Amino acid sequence: MRTRWRRRARAARWPAGMGIAGWRWLRRSRRVPRRRLRSGALPEADRFPHHDGDRTQGARQGVGPTFQRRYIVQITGSPLSPGELISLVGADLNAASPVEVAVFDKTSGAARRLEVGDEYVVHMPGPWNCPVRVVEQTPESFRFATLRGHMEAGEIEFRVAEGREGGLVFMIESWARSGDRLAELLYAKVGIAKEMQLHMWSHFCMRVAALSGGRVVGEIEVQTERKEVPGTERRRGPVGRAVEAVFVRGFTLAARRLRDRPLHPKGLVVDAALRLHGTSQRWGVPLLDDQAELHGKARLSRAIGLPSALPDILGLALRWTLPNPETDDLETVDLLLATSGRTILGRHVLRPMNRWSPAFYGSLLAYRVGDRRVLLGAVARGTRRAPADLATLARALDEQPLLFDLMVATEYGPWERFGELRLTGPAHNDEREPMRFNPTLRPVPELHPAGLFQQIRGTTYAAVQQASPPHESRGAVRRKTRTPPRMRREYAELHRRRLNFDPRQYNMDGPEKGWHVDDYRQQLPPEPPGPPIPGGSWEVARRLTRNYEYADPTIIRRILRSGPPAPGRDMLLEARFYGLPFYLGLRVGGVVDTTIEENGRRARVWGWNYQTLEGHLERGQMSQEVRKWLDTGEVEFHIHVFSQAASASHPVVRLGFLLFGRYMQLKFYKRACRRMKALTVQGLYRRQAFSTAEDRKSKSNVQ
Repeated sequence: MRTRWRRRARAARWPAGMGIAGWRWLRRSRRVPRRRLRSGALPEADRFPHHDGDRTQGARQGVGPTFQRRYIVQITGSPLSPGELISLVGADLNAASPVEVAVFDKTSGAARRLEVGDEYVVHMPGPWNCPVRVVEQTPESFRFATLRGHMEAGEIEFRVAEGREGGLVFMIESWARSGDRLAELLYAKVGIAKEMQLHMWSHFCMRVAALSGGRVVGEIEVQTERKEVPGTERRRGPVGRAVEAVFVRGFTLAARRLRDRPLHPKGLVVDAALRLHGTSQRWGVPLLDDQAELHGKARLSRAIGLPSALPDILGLALRWTLPNPETDDLETVDLLLATSGRTILGRHVLRPMNRWSPAFYGSLLAYRVGDRRVLLGAVARGTRRAPADLATLARALDEQPLLFDLMVATEYGPWERFGELRLTGPAHNDEREPMRFNPTLRPVPELHPAGLFQQIRGTTYAAVQQASPPHESRGAVRRKTRTPPRMRREYAELHRRRLNFDPRQYNMDGPEKGWHVDDYRQQLPPEPPGPPIPGGSWEVARRLTRNYEYADPTIIRRILRSGPPAPGRDMLLEARFYGLPFYLGLRVGGVVDTTIEENGRRARVWGWNYQTLEGHLERGQMSQEVRKWLDTGEVEFHIHVFSQAASASHPVVRLGFLLFGRYMQLKFYKRACRRMKALTVQGLYRRQAFSTAEDRKSKSNVQ
């Protein structure tokens, strides 16, 4: 009876408590600095702690992405030791908890003392009572594991340590996922649960500082790292599929009718320089945090192509290159901006303009950084107006550069400057060699597209590409052209040639004196655990591998063969090195199509290898495989190469290969991996767009 009345009293108190919590959140909690966990914490997030036991609800039982979070407060002037403070907190958790929204009730274990095995129920507003159990305790910390019925699945630890410069450091650290779909909706989509959690634990940290008898140094620091779990991506619902179908069918039809891109058909290409200096906070994104100068190209265009006297939506497309820290190679990055508003609502709305400058260009759609959503923008500076027609813009750029302030903001936060963009002439149109930008295939590192319309944009872009393939820079697309007579003659003679090395004499999996052994692995979009799914990442990558489509078309211009890979089948490649053509003869050594077991894990594998023939610039074998690990659903592309330079008869060829051969080899392998990933993503988008169109067509036929 007493328990029933206690529950009724709490239920009556929740409305007032939520009002108090909302007021405290507005005044204090929402302003708490937030940043991402970086490098050193990422491996820890990969190895989530897990304690087994009756009714425990570990991260594996949760839904959605996993989060590692830290709430840290520095305390000075406390007479307590770390052990004394953590004992004081554990003896009465409600002394630190914001009881207007969270009350700890001990349901198992001795009162006024916290021990391993004790259980609590955290009473909160809404459909959850959150049960937890003490699973670990040290003299300076204790840890809870969530039990069945909790809104989260994982563990949370409370600990106190001595600070580097004296004083105490109190930290709450959690490793968890949402417990069910409703909790994920309220946390990741709506954000109410995330802000309530932020208020609860930041208030807890402030109360612990007060209980210690000391005072807070600086501000509470909140650190978060998010990690997607392979195979847990949710499929879009009927509304999302309907919206996607409208965009895909509409833009595809327009591309076919116009025989060109349906938006931003004409534009000017200019040189671009980005000077980055970072912001007052760290985002965990190199573009926003680093101090650097980057160079690339920019394209300014009118979206609809209305007469210059009329306002139009103006576009600013940027492309630059960044060094990849993992491969020491350069990767291309695209960013698309368009004229929009700057206010909280206006930043999501396109705004027609009749001048290039002054104006505001925004990303319109949000990107995910950790557990926050951000938007990018550029403010065109200038005391004089630059009318929004291309001819006037070209003349203006000949006279002086066009300057922009690069900006970043959270969805509801103020804009903050992180760099400068400088556009310089001479400007030229791209009608002869159109530049096509694709932020889905060339994303900004650590900026992840967020929301339905970002996903729709990727699918729509792929569908438009299929309807009207983009004309990128010369040689970027391997076109079907007439095979040169010389190449036909070379191919006809391949069956007479022998291998230029004996594979039986070497262990091609290990080091051999005078030989290079190169091994590259590229992670591809994951699938759910189990066998490969029809039309999934593994099947798309297998087709690309079988057709040798991952080869960089700027290096391998033509491929001549009689069919798909089969043992003993010959193929001839036309390669270009610094403008010079070379014909490279190859013979397929073997094809792999099986399930293997490696280190206790099973993987579905398809691949093949080829070996070099007489007259090739190299000697050796290259293997290419697509693997899917059945336990996790991870899909990867694997290249393994055993090679050395062949003896060339021409002295110029020998000198050229000595100087540039090894560089071109590594360049080809790295680009092959990146191209495989990009083409796999593009293939998945195309299949998804085609499937959506077929579903709609079948439904209309039924009706």
